[in-house]
Amino acid sequence: MYRSYRKFKFIYIFMMLTLLAVSLFNVFYNLGKFPISSWDEARHGVSAYEMLKKGTFVVSTYRNKIDYWNLKPPLSFWANMASYKIVGFNALGLRLFSAICAMLTIIMIAIFVNKRHGKLASLLSTLTLATCTQFLINHSARTGDADSLFVFLFTAAILSLLLCEQNNKWLYFSGLALALAFLTKSWHAVNIAIIIGLYLIFTGKYKRLSHKNWILLCSCIVLPILVWGVIRYQYDGIEFFKNMIMYDLLYRSSASIEGHIGGKLYYVQILCKFFLFWLIILFGLILVYLNKNFSFEIFKSEKKAYMIGICLWIIIPFILFTFSKTKIRWYILPIYPALSIMIGALASKFLRNGTLLTRVVLLFSILFASIYYEWKIQAYLNNPIPNLQLSLLQKIQGMEGIKGYSLFMYYPSSCAVWPQNTVLTAELYGNLHVENGDLNTFLRTDKALLLVQKELYTEQLIKSNQLNVITSNKWGYIVRKGKRMKDS
Repeated sequence: MYRSYRKFKFIYIFMMLTLLAVSLFNVFYNLGKFPISSWDEARHGVSAYEMLKKGTFVVSTYRNKIDYWNLKPPLSFWANMASYKIVGFNALGLRLFSAICAMLTIIMIAIFVNKRHGKLASLLSTLTLATCTQFLINHSARTGDADSLFVFLFTAAILSLLLCEQNNKWLYFSGLALALAFLTKSWHAVNIAIIIGLYLIFTGKYKRLSHKNWILLCSCIVLPILVWGVIRYQYDGIEFFKNMIMYDLLYRSSASIEGHIGGKLYYVQILCKFFLFWLIILFGLILVYLNKNFSFEIFKSEKKAYMIGICLWIIIPFILFTFSKTKIRWYILPIYPALSIMIGALASKFLRNGTLLTRVVLLFSILFASIYYEWKIQAYLNNPIPNLQLSLLQKIQGMEGIKGYSLFMYYPSSCAVWPQNTVLTAELYGNLHVENGDLNTFLRTDKALLLVQKELYTEQLIKSNQLNVITSNKWGYIVRKGKRMKDS
């Protein structure tokens, strides 16, 4: 018996290490080679870069002005700043901390499920999350956005909540994770607060908490946020907080902003797009489970609180974001760890105790889903779509004599509209200051470079303004006035 246990433990360790190795590959492979996204990722990256350069750790800026569009507290910017310090000012530095947080989330789920449901369930939950395409490649693990850190903190908060039945100290960890989640992604953390509140009510846990317990819980939630709020207030008063409430909470919830529209089934469609085969397996398991004689054992007192917590973890974000007018696909990222736990727990039960037919069908379904999604992930990882404009800017990295220059974009009829990823790439790879202005403004500016698309690059433009090319590619040229530097 003992030898059999040791053999099974060895198999578990080997398979878990294999799954974690696959996860590591899925998260980190070619991480710095994908072009920077021109939306949230670039915005976060610019703010983190400028905060680090200026030595300010509380006020986020964009193009060196206080940013009242990206209304997030600073924790995710600190993560980006730490990544820059570790691996440098590049796309890998932008994304490193997100990748680490994704791996920590996978490991956290593996450990929790192993303790709660056993080794087989742990392997299945890890497999599910490690092949979840949206969790890995859509605004999360492989991008420099705030979402991977937020999902990690969201997961830590709810797992700690589920453990508080054993020890109240876990409840304080849950409150602290809630505070850090708020400092990462602002009002999205309200989901965690509602889950904690409903969990305490539905399980009756609130009755068993003393005044001391409540004070400690509230302190863990409020104090970190309060400290940040007091420090932030010193810079621009209530302006930032007013915008947080009016725009990022009330307006975003009550109106479809920035073209982010969708109906009541929007997030159902997102789940079907990124998680369909795992969903089919989960719903099949639930239907079969509820049809068995032992189905309602989950509602016994010792399991009731746990099931309430898992269900709230999935339902609350889904409902809140469904009724919010602004629909964005990555808002439901925090529910994927919970879904992976449910799949692992139920599938392991049937693989151990189900009929032969059930085991065969289930095993085939799991293999099919995991292979299919891993194939999708590998197709993505091995086919980065280049952005030639960004590639051109990356070529200036290491060039002598141009750091700190102003960068203009040439448009013959109007001033350039700078994509956010172009702004970030110029800052990261050349420490350039992106400026608005036309050709005449560039010509009047000392220490300036001009970004010119190939279709707009003419001999007349070069000769009449005495411009020299310092580097080029298929997209276009970077030129400067005066003496020639280095042709490419």
